[in-house]
Amino acid sequence: MISKIICPVDFSDAAVNAAEYAANLAQLFKARLLFVHVQQAFAVSSVASLAEGIDAGLQESSHEAAEKLKEMSLEANKMFAISSDYELNVTTQSFEKLFSDTAPENTIIVMGTNGADDLFQFFFGTNTYQVIRKTKCPVLVIPEKVSYTKINKVVFSWDYNTENKYSFPLFGDLKTAFNPQFVFLHISKEQTEISLDVFRALSGEAEAVLGAAHNVVFEQQFSDTIPASINVFMHQSEADLLAITYYDR
Repeated sequence: MISKIICPVDFSDAAVNAAEYAANLAQLFKARLLFVHVQQAFAVSSVASLAEGIDAGLQESSHEAAEKLKEMSLEANKMFAISSDYELNVTTQSFEKLFSDTAPENTIIVMGTNGADDLFQFFFGTNTYQVIRKTKCPVLVIPEKVSYTKINKVVFSWDYNTENKYSFPLFGDLKTAFNPQFVFLHISKEQTEISLDVFRALSGEAEAVLGAAHNVVFEQQFSDTIPASINVFMHQSEADLLAITYYDR
């Protein structure tokens, strides 16, 4: 069961919305909530006065961020009656590196997103995307306009890779908390001969966690544009949550 929720915040509207979502989840799972803010520090040694100016500015912004984090933590504790804390990291490491070694056991990261804001993010990925790539624990991405509500339907877009089974323990937590319908969706570009043994094996992995119940459904579709088809399916099915397993090819 989820016992720790980490919520990175930059105080944007998307992050504040995700913080509220994370607090609701912490209340539901009786989990500890940790708000984390990351500030990048850059070493400047060539010009002493410039270095001093940057250091002074960094200290001021760090103090302001610490006060906001403290207020956010206290408000979450008061409103949701949960155990909440905060952490300020001033570092030269990349944003995603701080979360890359997060222990996966019973931990989930909740992050807000408003999509790619500029060309750099479009080509190289947002902070949220980089965290998904690097971290070892589940990452729940909350779009800026999505508020917390009961999860009634989960769509897991999967292929026939055995690494998908690493997502199944989280489904067990969602089943305990919400008892939603689970739809295991496979979309391929063309209809091919897929090993029935592999399909049964992976279906068995899912059913071992969720049970062979009426609310566990397996679907297969065919399309040349897989991401667009997933998006269409999400809208047509009125699902609340899309789950995907990320792994290196």
